[in-house]
Amino acid sequence: MEHLIEQFEEIGFSKNEAKVYITLLKEPAINGYEISKKSGVPRSMVYSVIAKLVLKEAIMELRTEPPTYTPVPVKELVMNRKRQTEETLTYLEKELQVIEKPVEVNVIKHIEGRTQIIHAMQKLMKASNEEIWLSAWEEELGDLRSSAEEQGIKGIAMYSLLFTNVETSSFGNAFYHREYTASVEKNRMNQRLTIIIQDNQEVLIAGFVDGQIPQAIQTTEPMLVLLAKEYIRHDMMMKVVTDKLGNDNFNSLWQGNDLFTYIISNTKR
Repeated sequence: MEHLIEQFEEIGFSKNEAKVYITLLKEPAINGYEISKKSGVPRSMVYSVIAKLVLKEAIMELRTEPPTYTPVPVKELVMNRKRQTEETLTYLEKELQVIEKPVEVNVIKHIEGRTQIIHAMQKLMKASNEEIWLSAWEEELGDLRSSAEEQGIKGIAMYSLLFTNVETSSFGNAFYHREYTASVEKNRMNQRLTIIIQDNQEVLIAGFVDGQIPQAIQTTEPMLVLLAKEYIRHDMMMKVVTDKLGNDNFNSLWQGNDLFTYIISNTKR
């Protein structure tokens, strides 16, 4: 009988409540004294247990003298418990959803292949409602041009860092890495690092390597969005400084210094 009592506990009955109900199944219509004697529940506790079972609609009190008790039929008990459990769960679902705060999970999506990456870039640009930040190379600009122009017509602000010698109005507020500085960047990173940021909400970072299948990640993770945007900002400011000083004057700031040479070109003497 112990396993039956354990199952009763699983549905919210105490051990004593289970003992009383099982006793009444065997011998219905007996009084509290007899229930205590046959179930093993102490007499000092049996009437409290009986009262709880009546409230749970597991047993019924018969108007006899003294009062006697009979169990609710097993099938009816099971149906009652199912109904009560369903009502409780429905109530909890409704009430808890009101106070539940959704967990933000910022998944990092991996993309492979040039066609898939270019399609994801175009889609991300077209999803923008406020502004686009872009760092892209000449080899990819043709694939992105129509999406950029389409958003420009809608009035979406665009801030671009372009690795090309050819100036264009297609990519909004543009800064340019000409051939010399572009080659320094490409040699340092061993790839054409391309970034698109949509509305400060989502970023796609791709690496195009000649002769290899391109790889990219796309995510709404706020820290990665911020990091990518700061990378573009700092690169833009370096272009402003370089253009202001001229390449020769700028190079004189770091050439001959082993630390700066390693930072800028990723090469050690």
